[in-house]
Amino acid sequence: MTLKPEDYAVLDKFEFIQQPVAVKFDITKPGGIQRIDKELNMCEMLKEAQESDPFYVAPEDWVCVGIEQAILGMQDVEPVLISGLLGGEDKLFKGANACRAMYDYLPYMPKGSVQYVVFSPLDKLTFDPDVLVITANLPQARVILRSINYSTGEPFLSKATPVIACAWIFVYPVVSGEMNFYITGMGMGMQEMNIFPPGLFLISVPFQRIPTVLENLKDMEYTPEIPPGVGGVTHRKRVNQIKKDLIKRIEEK
Repeated sequence: MTLKPEDYAVLDKFEFIQQPVAVKFDITKPGGIQRIDKELNMCEMLKEAQESDPFYVAPEDWVCVGIEQAILGMQDVEPVLISGLLGGEDKLFKGANACRAMYDYLPYMPKGSVQYVVFSPLDKLTFDPDVLVITANLPQARVILRSINYSTGEPFLSKATPVIACAWIFVYPVVSGEMNFYITGMGMGMQEMNIFPPGLFLISVPFQRIPTVLENLKDMEYTPEIPPGVGGVTHRKRVNQIKKDLIKRIEEK
């Protein structure tokens, strides 16, 4: 489904401080888009895209110890990584065996399917994204994360590991078809690089889900602050009254 710029207009009501970022995975070199001109880890590219013109990343531009090429399906995971030795030596895991096991859970793009990755802020988008990454605070996130459940009843979940956050932010949503979210401060590498302050939600919406999210957000109410609740007594009274009214309607039929 090809979306038009006006389809994304519903996101304007959230007044995001950081621009949502569209990402596309391609096997051919993008035309009309500049190549990245600095060394950045993949997770840093999210912030770069929020503050720049669209750019693409070529195979030789990846700089994060080889893991980015692996999750993008460009090459196999190097032995020093998949053995778990690096994670164990760096005290990220209790031992190499735990780090090694993690690689069985990481999502990967199909091997050979990606050569270039394009990043664009939403307000300069010229292509259909494979994944849309939204940086949100709690009031914004509680509405956006509900936008799938709102019409399907499906739960929203977060799948993540405290390292290699890029796999869960960019790759997992595309290969699973499911929306995912990551909370800044939980990713150890991202925190070391001071990319975002802790406590923000990075919500990744794959292309399969973008139309549903945008359509449902048109109906869903959003306020920039979470209002205080009415309290247990008042809440129970209201819900019980709704239940009684529904039972009465059913019995009348």
